[in-house]
Amino acid sequence: MLKERSLIDKEIIVLKKDAKQLDRRNTLQNRFLFGWIIVALVVGTIIFFRLDSETEYYLLSGTVVIYILIVVWVYTENVIKIRKQKNNIEFVLVENKARSIKVASKKYIELPEIEDEGVFYLFQIEDNKILSFGGQYHYPTNKFPSDDFEIVMCYGKSGELVLLEKYVNGNRIQPVRKITGQKKLELMSSLKYPDPDNFTVIEGQIEQFESILMEK
Repeated sequence: MLKERSLIDKEIIVLKKDAKQLDRRNTLQNRFLFGWIIVALVVGTIIFFRLDSETEYYLLSGTVVIYILIVVWVYTENVIKIRKQKNNIEFVLVENKARSIKVASKKYIELPEIEDEGVFYLFQIEDNKILSFGGQYHYPTNKFPSDDFEIVMCYGKSGELVLLEKYVNGNRIQPVRKITGQKKLELMSSLKYPDPDNFTVIEGQIEQFESILMEK
């Protein structure tokens, strides 16, 4: 079930590594902006001395200004995004809290990938409950799905997902059922399907999952 705990060392290391990558991205953005403006001005100056009329001069000036404004706009958007991500990481490190879902179960339903949406799961967990989760981060491996694993999430100040880690401790297991193709699409498109992005838990047994949806 969902519990709250402090960050462990490996999670702190991952967050600090992500913060350093953001710093490097920010440096590259600054260099790109400076380089683009220099190139635009140099090319514009070279062309300027080859112009024959005042009209061409205005067209050149307008083109250079537009190119610079476009780059500044893209640069500003990227910098704001990077700054927001960095602030979220700093918030998580200061708050020192992670949400943890530990699953110890041998029964689950798998909804395999159809295009590129990822793989989704319905795990039977304690107290007659079903855990719904999945996506591109949860592709099967030689160790997962297993009968013992933990999913850890950290969220930023405004609820953005900052860290998502999965720790597999148990043995590899096979699903009791696979829901594929059109059947999967119909189930997951239903408004009653438990939201996998939020690791939703509903009551019931996975053998009666479709009946549970019908009753809701």
